[in-house]
Parts: sequence; C-alpha cells; structure tokens
Amino acid sequence: MMPLNGFLVKLMPLLKQVNHYKMFDTQEEEFNELIKQNHASIYRICRAYLFDVSHANDLYQEILLQIWKSTQNFKGKAKVSTWVYRVAVNTAITYNLKNKKHEYHSLPDKMELPYEDTIPQKVEQEVQLDRLRYCISQLEPENRLIISLVLENKSYKDIAEITGININLVGVKINRIKARLLKLMQ
Repeated sequence: MMPLNGFLVKLMPLLKQVNHYKMFDTQEEEFNELIKQNHASIYRICRAYLFDVSHANDLYQEILLQIWKSTQNFKGKAKVSTWVYRVAVNTAITYNLKNKKHEYHSLPDKMELPYEDTIPQKVEQEVQLDRLRYCISQLEPENRLIISLVLENKSYKDIAEITGININLVGVKINRIKARLLKLMQ
C-alpha cells in the first residue's frame, strides 16, 4: 500500500492540471465577457483604420488575438475599456504597417443598389455612413482614433488617457478633425 504522502505527490500534478483547466475556463469566460462588452468599439476601430470590410474583419481577429495574449499584462492602472482601446489601436497601427497593400479607392458619387426603390432612407443612410467611414479612413491615424472615440461618446478625459495627449488639446483636436471631415464629405 502506497503511503499517503506518496499518493499526494502523484496526485498533485493531476490536481494542478485540473485547476489549470478550471482557470483556463474562467479566463475564457472573462475574455468572452470582455469582448462582448467591447466588440462594437473594437470593430469601429477596425473600420476607422481600414475602409475595406474584409480587411477590417481580419484586423478584428488580430485584435482579439492580441487582447487574449496580453490579458496577463493588464495591471489595472486604467479602466479595462481604455486598455482594450490601447491594445486595439496599437494592433491596428502595427497591422497597417505590416500590410501597406491596403489601398483606398474613391467611392462613386452615387452608388447603384438593387433595392434602392424599396428602402430609400436606409440606402441613403448606408451611403452616407460608407462615405463617412471612407473620409475617416483618410485622416491621420491619431485623428482617426480621436474621432472614433468621439463617436463612442467618450469623455475628453478618456480620450486624453487613451491617446496620451493633453486633455486641454482634446477639444481643439476634435474641432479641427470635424472641420477636416466636413471638407472631405463635400
């Protein structure tokens, strides 16, 4: 008969393995909740950095991977949503640098859609949104981030924290970005 200590020595690696899987399940649940709370914001960042939907979807997957990889590095010094934005923006910048092939083509002045007669307001709204997304994609990366945060209804303080710029400059930058977007939209 094996002594109790010998039995525990053999059992400990198995218990650690079981606890590791329980911990993994907990991490996975927390990650899924984190993504659920921030998925719309993450996707808007993707669209702000990449006009093409298929490339934006690829970037979205890359951001999720980077968030998963870096969850252990979150120190809790900032809000979780701020941290998610930073990871998303840094990943988007890196993704763009690696994939310079994403060319932006001008949108036609009027897009012909087969269902235009049945839902005119919806079509016009989609055209305007696509045009706005395209114009945002023409901005400098920092300005894209700032206007995305404005569209997320983030406070000036949050915008300053996420971007690393002085809170006093946030309002000035927002006004300049809006003026630039108005010019691009014409």
